[in-house]
Amino acid sequence: MNRITLRGCRADVLAGYLQALGLLRVVAAQADPRARLHWRGDVAVLDTVLTEDDIFTWLVRRYVPAPIVSPWNSGSGFAGNGKSRTAEESLAAVRDLDDDRFRPLREAILRSERVVAEGRRRGWGGAKDELWAKDHKIDVIRLCRSVLPDDALPWLDVAVTLTLDDLTFNALAGTGGNFGRQDLSATYYDRLLRLMGPKAKVPESRAWAEAALLGREDVAYLRDTVGQYDPGRAGGILSAADEKGDGFANPWSFVLVMEGTLVFASAAVRRNGATRAGEAKPFFTRSTPLGHGSAAEAEPVKGEQWVPLWDQPAGAGEIAHLIGEGRAQWRRRQATSGLEFALALASLGVDRGLTGFHRFVIAERLGQNPLAIHAGRIPVAVRPEEGLLRRPYTWLEQVRRGKPTSAVETALRRVEREAFAVASGDGQDALARFVIEFGRLHELVGRSGHMRSQVPPYRPKERPDWLAALERLGTGREELWLAAGFAGLCDDPATAGPGIRALLTRADGAVWQDAPGNGTDLYGSTLAKALAEAHRVRVIKAQDDRPRLNGEDVTARGVQTAFDFGQRLPIGLLDRFVTDPSRDGLVADYLRGLLTLGCATRTEAAWPHREHAVPGWAVSLLAPFFGTGDLTVRVRDRRSGDHRLHPVRLAPRPDWISRLIAGRGDAVAADALLRLRLAGLEPRVPVLSGSHVDGTRLAAGLLLLTGQKDRERSLTRICVAEAFHPETLHDADSQGALA
Repeated sequence: MNRITLRGCRADVLAGYLQALGLLRVVAAQADPRARLHWRGDVAVLDTVLTEDDIFTWLVRRYVPAPIVSPWNSGSGFAGNGKSRTAEESLAAVRDLDDDRFRPLREAILRSERVVAEGRRRGWGGAKDELWAKDHKIDVIRLCRSVLPDDALPWLDVAVTLTLDDLTFNALAGTGGNFGRQDLSATYYDRLLRLMGPKAKVPESRAWAEAALLGREDVAYLRDTVGQYDPGRAGGILSAADEKGDGFANPWSFVLVMEGTLVFASAAVRRNGATRAGEAKPFFTRSTPLGHGSAAEAEPVKGEQWVPLWDQPAGAGEIAHLIGEGRAQWRRRQATSGLEFALALASLGVDRGLTGFHRFVIAERLGQNPLAIHAGRIPVAVRPEEGLLRRPYTWLEQVRRGKPTSAVETALRRVEREAFAVASGDGQDALARFVIEFGRLHELVGRSGHMRSQVPPYRPKERPDWLAALERLGTGREELWLAAGFAGLCDDPATAGPGIRALLTRADGAVWQDAPGNGTDLYGSTLAKALAEAHRVRVIKAQDDRPRLNGEDVTARGVQTAFDFGQRLPIGLLDRFVTDPSRDGLVADYLRGLLTLGCATRTEAAWPHREHAVPGWAVSLLAPFFGTGDLTVRVRDRRSGDHRLHPVRLAPRPDWISRLIAGRGDAVAADALLRLRLAGLEPRVPVLSGSHVDGTRLAAGLLLLTGQKDRERSLTRICVAEAFHPETLHDADSQGALA
């Protein structure tokens, strides 16, 4: 076997990809049944018993063209009314050729003339330039399926999809086999005559074949229509002195491209005769204007053609079956958009053995002429992040069906852009951006009266572990963990509530509310206020839920306001939040997204590195009061001098949060020191000034849960005591902690 690298057949150009498939198809059918094809990077490699010289000689002298006919098109040459003179002349020339290589094509042409004659006899003809009346086009296609030879049906299956009661067209073949005024079958005849007709020159034909397959650029091309398959060779304004919009056309390239398109005849059509239109276009989806630099939302786009790559040699039959089936499934159904196709690749929803796909957007950019714009290559690989997008995607579909406003539409597009980036393998950074944009979209929907009436709030079925998915995030790590610390707060993780979501967003379970439960919208500029107010509302609820004992309000003894469950963070991170507002914008963005999407709660701290920061006195003093569970420290017995374990149960007074928000930190500090003395502890200093502390930020930060050891260490910084777990206490922690 010879291994021939087809440098002119590159997968990042649709023409190059189809050329490679076309060459394999004709070589395997007519010269070497054992021929195999695979892709080395983006370059096609052919394994065959033929040599390069054998292939070029065979193409020029013995290749039998596929019977491609389009009797349903007015510009295909079958109308015979003189309106498409060039097409009629090319058709007549091919039909009259006395060459055995053209026998299948001549037979298809004769059968097509029978279709035309029968259709006109039945009164299906159209007026003026039309070959057929529009309301009889479907009848003509049905007649073609019954009259044309079997080997002419693959082109019919590619160009026209005949469903039970309608016709649709595959953008790979334009509109039923034509691009604007260019009829593909007529161009096919013209190219064949230049290559194999009576006036064809063998050296010229061979040179074109070498240029098409080996990438030679020292060959003079035709100045003629290129079509959509190779936009790089299409002409443009002032590209030549006599420019008429033509490009640089290689006849063999076009012929092999046409042969290659036949591989995209859907297996579903061939098997069932009629099927749903979407299933009859292998690897074709509606367009998603995302993931490539030239995307434009308002651009007229026919759809996206995805083409598969494989790195192991495969025969023509295997490839035809693979492409004919067109399997790209996501969420147990066929992908219907470019975004869903990318998600299918991230979940291995395609056949095994494929290494990737090239994506081509079929867009109208030269007048109404479509061009196949290369929009990137996406490898086939399992990406765990894809699983996190499945349920949110269902809600995104609801938003799109709800006739979104322009603002919501723009936000929706940003979310889909990041989802596409996640599916394409952009990693944790793309997933982080998705979290942020999803939260922003949800907020916009909640603010729009129209959208709220159409779309319910997003409700996570479970609480995904976004921290685990984003653990390798390069930037914004602390902001993400802070956001997760707030977002995961709840009293019952099994039911996902009651939690903090209703206090910070406009979503309360399955219904929208006019404003967040705390009365303050969540933005970077309002983050501290929103969290502090949420803490205040939490205190009021906890106070209302506390029982009365013999008519006495027992909340005077203190009330636990901490949530029972949530991500426990190191106390140093809490302190940095309290003292540094510079990152509030990013924290708010993450928090809004995680509140919407749901954030897993953890019972143990999972901060990814050792935390050595010593918090300031305000956090050290108050953190022991805000949490769950009793604390234990070692204190010295005044009588014996021995150390003993001293259990402590601390709870804040219900007015502390309101006092902090009001700027009365001194009063809260004095009250906290008093309660420590009442608990049997000895503060290191008698008075602490809270005048320089941002009480609102402190009230917000105290919502966060910290670990028991952190709370116990905080007691040792404020009081004369030792940690119950001395191996976790750093010597420096107890020195200068109150400075």
